[in-house]
Amino acid sequence: MKPVRFKFLSAMVKPGRFFIVLAIACCFMALALTGATKLQAQSPSKKNTTPADKRIGDLEKDVMRLQRQADLFNLDALPDNLVLCDKKIPIFQRDNRERFEREFFQLLEDRGLLTIVIKRYYKYLPMITDEIARAEVPSDLIYLAVTESYLNPRAVSRSNAGGMWQFMKETGKMEGLTVNDCIDERFNMKKATRSALIHLKKLNGQFNDWLLAMAAYNAGPGRIREAIQNQMTRDFFDMYLPEETERYIFRILALKEIIANRDRYGLHVDDREMYRPVLISEVIVESNREFDSCILANAMDVSYRTYRMNNLHLRKYKLPKGVYRVNVPMEKKDSFVKKMRSYNFIQCQ
Repeated sequence: MKPVRFKFLSAMVKPGRFFIVLAIACCFMALALTGATKLQAQSPSKKNTTPADKRIGDLEKDVMRLQRQADLFNLDALPDNLVLCDKKIPIFQRDNRERFEREFFQLLEDRGLLTIVIKRYYKYLPMITDEIARAEVPSDLIYLAVTESYLNPRAVSRSNAGGMWQFMKETGKMEGLTVNDCIDERFNMKKATRSALIHLKKLNGQFNDWLLAMAAYNAGPGRIREAIQNQMTRDFFDMYLPEETERYIFRILALKEIIANRDRYGLHVDDREMYRPVLISEVIVESNREFDSCILANAMDVSYRTYRMNNLHLRKYKLPKGVYRVNVPMEKKDSFVKKMRSYNFIQCQ
C-alpha cells in the first residue's frame, strides 16, 4: 500500500474530524491486516481471496477518499479565475475572495447534497439548454436555477415561491404563467424555464448587466435601482445590498465552479450513475369538456406518477374544458398525439 500524505488544512476548517476518522480507519486496517495474516497462515493456497483481503482494499479506498477531502480544504486549490455570464469576476480582491469562500466551503460541507445536485444538473441540462438557446441568453443562467431550487421542480419556499425557478405567484402571472387552483405553471419545468429566461432578459435590458439582473431576480428590480441611485455605482461588487442578495451571486459562482470542476473537488460521479436526462416535447391539448387526467398518462403509455412528474402544473384528477400545455416524453410524442385525437372532444397541436 502506498504511503498516505496529508496537506496542511486551513485554519478556517475544523481539521480534527478528518484526523479522527483517519485514525479510526487506520485502526481498522491494522485489525484487518492482523486477521488477514492469520487467515493466510491457515489457508496459504487461498491468497487474496479472503474477506479480510477485500476489507483491506476497501479501507485503502476509504483512506484515499479521506485524503482527498483533506486536500480539498487546502486554500491553494481555490480557483484564481472565475467568469460568470462572460464577465470576469475580480476574485483576487480580498473582500470578494472572502465572500466566495464562505459559499464555496459551506457548499462543500454537504457532499451528499452536491452529488444529487450534479446528477440533477445533467438530468435537466438538455431541456434548460434548449430553452437558453431559444431565448439567446448566457448559458450560465442555468446556475441561477441550481441556486434557487437545487433543480427540484417540486420545490416550494417558506414564502410560497414555487418550482425550479422559484417564481412568486404574481411574478409568474406577470411573465405569462397560469396560476390557479387547477393549473400552476410555475411547476411546469419547460414553461417556467422559458418564462424565467424572459424575465431575466428583461432585467438585463433594464440594467445592462447580467450580474445586476440576477441580483434583481433575487431582491427585486426596485431594490437594485435604489442602490444604483444612492450608492453612485453600477458595479455589483461595490454595492451594499441585502446580505441574502450579496450571497446569492457568490453562491451561483460557487455552484458553477463546483459543478464544472467536480473531479477537482473530489465529487466523482460515474457517467453510469447519472440520472436519465429529461427529454420532453410540449403538446397543446384542447378539450371542449371536462376529462380525467389519467387519459393523458394512458396516451403517453407511462405510469401516472411519470406523467405527473413531467406535468406537475396539472394539479387535478379531473381537468375542466380548456387548453393545456402537456409535457410528453419526446419518443412518445407522435403516438400520444394519435391516441389523443381518437377522443372526439379533444384536439392536439
